[in-house]
Amino acid sequence: MADNPISAAVEARGIAVGKGGDPALSGLSFRIEPGSFTALVGPNGAGKTTLFESILGLIAPRNGVLRVMGEKPRRMRRQIAYVPQASQFAHDDALVGREFVSAAFESHRFGVALPRARRRARDAVDAALDTVGAGNLADRRLSTLSGGQRQRLLIAQALVNRPRLILLDEPLSQLDPAARDWVVSVARRLTERGIAVIFSTHDVNPVLGACDRVLYLAHGRGCIGRVDEILCEATLSELYGTPMRVIRDSGRRFVFEGGQTSPLAEAG
Repeated sequence: MADNPISAAVEARGIAVGKGGDPALSGLSFRIEPGSFTALVGPNGAGKTTLFESILGLIAPRNGVLRVMGEKPRRMRRQIAYVPQASQFAHDDALVGREFVSAAFESHRFGVALPRARRRARDAVDAALDTVGAGNLADRRLSTLSGGQRQRLLIAQALVNRPRLILLDEPLSQLDPAARDWVVSVARRLTERGIAVIFSTHDVNPVLGACDRVLYLAHGRGCIGRVDEILCEATLSELYGTPMRVIRDSGRRFVFEGGQTSPLAEAG
């Protein structure tokens, strides 16, 4: 299988990744296309964070091949944006929205004293704020914002350097339903610009209507495909190595393990 930087945003071929001891993931193969929306789903400890770290080039695979846009991940870091949970990032509450977003603009690494550089930074920040509908947050202090509003600024910050791949780490955590719907709709709109989105979530239901494919991790393994291909009893039973049940109710899907009466947290 030849590298193809045009057609593959991320490609893994039999990778094993982890920190010390046994790898968190092994034998994992998948392909993510530019402009696609992939839901990354799995229980706590399944390896979602480890996979993000490997895509960011922070952890090298022990085995197999991992490529981001045809290159080793570390070479493509400037093309990748990572968005943490709004409740898990350090920040200065005295900052206003514009300052927070502009702090990520790459020209700040060299200073933006020149007028042309300042204009470029300002234009990039304005464009990112407009994309996520956060122009009204530009002059508000972070300390006054809700979790959903902070999530908007986090996504704007990720967009300011025009990435080709965005990793969203549990972006729906602790958000109300309206804010969750907004995050999903923005992620979907980003794909229309050719940006590949990998959207980590423990509850796949909010993204079922927006995602192109599901990458499901469990027991150190993974499988990828369309929603109906992955969230079905045959596929999940093989992945978990035990009988699984998938129940649909009011447009939502719930996954149960064996004879358990409570659904697994990651499925709804």
